[in-house]
Amino acid sequence: MIECTLLTLLLAGIILVSVLNRGSRSSSRSRTRPGRQIVQHRPARSRPARSRPARKNTSGRPDRQSSPNRAAGLSEAQVRAILERALGAVWEADQQRIRAQVREQERRVAARLRQGQRELDFAELRALHEKSRQTADLAYASLDAARATEQAISENIRKTRQAIEAAQSRGGRNVTAMRGALEALYLDRDVIRAHRDRYIQDVQRLNQETGNLRDSIGANCGAPGRRWHDALMKRTKARKEGRL
Repeated sequence: MIECTLLTLLLAGIILVSVLNRGSRSSSRSRTRPGRQIVQHRPARSRPARSRPARKNTSGRPDRQSSPNRAAGLSEAQVRAILERALGAVWEADQQRIRAQVREQERRVAARLRQGQRELDFAELRALHEKSRQTADLAYASLDAARATEQAISENIRKTRQAIEAAQSRGGRNVTAMRGALEALYLDRDVIRAHRDRYIQDVQRLNQETGNLRDSIGANCGAPGRRWHDALMKRTKARKEGRL
């Protein structure tokens, strides 16, 4: 009889524990609202900045940030053809001849400076110096036509730009043709400018060697060389002060 009573109490305890566990589960489920999902927030990825397309140049003016040298990719024959068209075939041939003289004179002076200078060589060295000076002066004078032509082309470029802007304000008629003409003007100017720059570099090298020869004459050719050097320097100083 006692064993039956204990078995009954044990079964009742098991049933009570199971009921309590079910109640705790249902209460925990009721805390979350139905129909909502728990979302984990992740940091947003930063998008790369989109580069804006460059504005189209409609005025016909070159971009100042990138000013390409249109003469860079031309062959020697193409450069010569442009120079002949812009400045004349005779002028271009004279330029080739004078530039060759400048380079040859530079070589002569450099070779003579590698030798010894003596007082007995004063007359020879003074004549070589005079020849170098005359060659440089002739080269600079021959560039006046190129400089004037470059300025005239620059003026035509300015006028063509203005014409393009005016045509665009009227609806854009003939703009394509005028842009082609503008590009041709740029090409001519770049070719002439590059030719002048190379030419001037040649003459500057000749002037440098000529100055070295002048100083060598003053240092190594005795009293005649010193007197000649001092007189030459005084004339050069007076000429520079006169320009100012």
